[in-house]
Amino acid sequence: MFYIILIPWIILDFITKNLANTYLQNKISILWDFFYLQYAENTWIAFSIQIPSFFLKTLTLTLIIAIFYYYKTEKKKISPQKKQNLLLDISFWLILAGAIWNAIWRIFHSYVIDFIWIQYFSIFNMADIYINLWALLYIYLLIKNRNL
Repeated sequence: MFYIILIPWIILDFITKNLANTYLQNKISILWDFFYLQYAENTWIAFSIQIPSFFLKTLTLTLIIAIFYYYKTEKKKISPQKKQNLLLDISFWLILAGAIWNAIWRIFHSYVIDFIWIQYFSIFNMADIYINLWALLYIYLLIKNRNL
């Protein structure tokens, strides 16, 4: 089940990054200059925080391992309701899909391709969206399960 969930999301991220590389050399405005699409090679981490490449790669791999370890230990504590456990699993897998794919791209290229711009906020890609949206769902489900 893990691979059935993981692989399509990684493929979607791969396709969108390659489409951005091919077609987004010029800015495409979606909502004036507030929201637009444009290719960028991001050598930094979230919100343009600068970290030297070696430390960034090490930090990325360490965080992936830590997230995986945390999930495995937390899963043992969660109530045995199958539907909620499946949602927890899926949210975790998609967090990992985004993190792993961005890490692989960063290790081999020393940057990730970002292409979704929100003015005065950030630039990101599909993997970043997976990580953030599914992390919010994961946190919500953990809180909900703790209150049962």
